[in-house]
Amino acid sequence: MASPTAQDVRTGVILLAHGAPNRVTDIPEYLKRIRGGTASSTEVIREITERYEAIGGSSPLLQITEAQAEALETFLNQEGDRFRVYIGMRNWYPLIEDAVRKAKADGVDRLVALCLAPQFSKWSTERYLNSFNEALGACDAGGIPVQFIKSWPNQPSLIDAFAERFRAAESDLKAKGYETFHTVFTVHSIPSAYVEEGLDPYVQEYEKTLNAIRRQVPMEPWHQAYQSQGMIPCPWLEPSVEETLDKIAGEGGKAVLIFPVGFVCDHIEILYDIDIGFKKYAEEKGLVLFRTESLNTSPLFIEALAGAVWEHLV
Repeated sequence: MASPTAQDVRTGVILLAHGAPNRVTDIPEYLKRIRGGTASSTEVIREITERYEAIGGSSPLLQITEAQAEALETFLNQEGDRFRVYIGMRNWYPLIEDAVRKAKADGVDRLVALCLAPQFSKWSTERYLNSFNEALGACDAGGIPVQFIKSWPNQPSLIDAFAERFRAAESDLKAKGYETFHTVFTVHSIPSAYVEEGLDPYVQEYEKTLNAIRRQVPMEPWHQAYQSQGMIPCPWLEPSVEETLDKIAGEGGKAVLIFPVGFVCDHIEILYDIDIGFKKYAEEKGLVLFRTESLNTSPLFIEALAGAVWEHLV
């Protein structure tokens, strides 16, 4: 029998995301998964529950990721039915193992796993790689050729998508009468020890995204900050958004645009941390705060996902 041609090979693409509770009653189990099986205190559960209640009682992460997967599959299959796109969550359902099992049942010839966090970090991205490898073993899928995409911080269409969001926000602010404003780039913070000990290239990955965007859309003044520090009692990467807002207020700034380039869709870190927490903090400092629209299912972002897949096919 002849070997299959490139056109015959069916590729399974698994989009890997953190996961989020579907309802507030899921929060205790969700937090337990994040902590490797250790239950959280009543106080922590209450605090996280209040945050989710403040954004409507659930996260839209699953629904948005499903829509991204559907749009990506359509985009990839413009010239034939050769791709299947799945989603796998590291800390909630559907789990990464569920995605691998479904891809295997569908008979894919190879797998591409794409972490939906463009900037690589050993502290975070590598956990997705470990979970993915564990899932391959659990599903007896070790014979399927795999490619893990762990870094795509300056993928051209990703930068185009971010630049598009910035231009739209800039136009909106100017229409509201804000001719000048401070832009604050943000990504999720990680424990600073990983970077200080030379173990993690996360800061350089962040700068690749930031610098590529600024080459497309020059902006002044701008700031680089870290958000959503965890509850682990250790130093986290700085400056925090709060520290940056303090600085802007001290310089006499009035309007601030938060530009979360470490996140690709709406979820708790966007809808609560920025839209509620940072906005309130900014108001207390005499600032008015806006943010760029999340990428979600932006056509340019779907093109970026496809580009990342195509660039890494082996």
